[in-house]
Amino acid sequence: MADPNETFFLALNASANASPLIVALAIGAAKYLVLVVPALLMVLWIWGGATRRFIALAGLVALLIAIGLNQLVGMVAYSPRPFVIGLGRTLIDHRPSSSFPSNHATVCFTLAAVLMIYGRFSLAWMVVALGAVVAWSRVYLGIHFPLDMLGGVASACLSALVGSWIITRWGLGLLHWAEKLYGLGFGPLIQRGWLPRGNRLRG
Repeated sequence: MADPNETFFLALNASANASPLIVALAIGAAKYLVLVVPALLMVLWIWGGATRRFIALAGLVALLIAIGLNQLVGMVAYSPRPFVIGLGRTLIDHRPSSSFPSNHATVCFTLAAVLMIYGRFSLAWMVVALGAVVAWSRVYLGIHFPLDMLGGVASACLSALVGSWIITRWGLGLLHWAEKLYGLGFGPLIQRGWLPRGNRLRG
């Protein structure tokens, strides 16, 4: 009986006559769209009030948890990528690290889940759409299985819940120290008025 994960992968993977334009767009999405996540966190932090900075901090904590969890899963239960087992077509170079779960999908969906938790639904759905494009592109290019993306979603949801719980308990103190580090690291730019000051919260 055929493996549904492999069958679905072959259905999404680029064909031999794939459009060069679609391949180029997929490569761009697979490599660079994930950078929108740290950019959004920076925007939330630099140009946000206390609430947005809490969200940015929760997002950062959740992302650290998610990436750590993914690394642990990869070490404990290695899962070969499609090109390692000679399946489908691979149109982008990648090291043969563990395929499950997808770090790129995890990063996108972790931020989306954090935004959902804090009620920023419009922005959250935009990040979900971003994550869906990233997930498709990495399967299309032959470096991930569809199941890797579902694993990324699961890791993201769990990490977002844990991250938001940490922020609920210790967020004020973490925000206080994060703003101190922000002031130390970007002091000259803040003094010149190029970046906003911290919220001066206590905790």
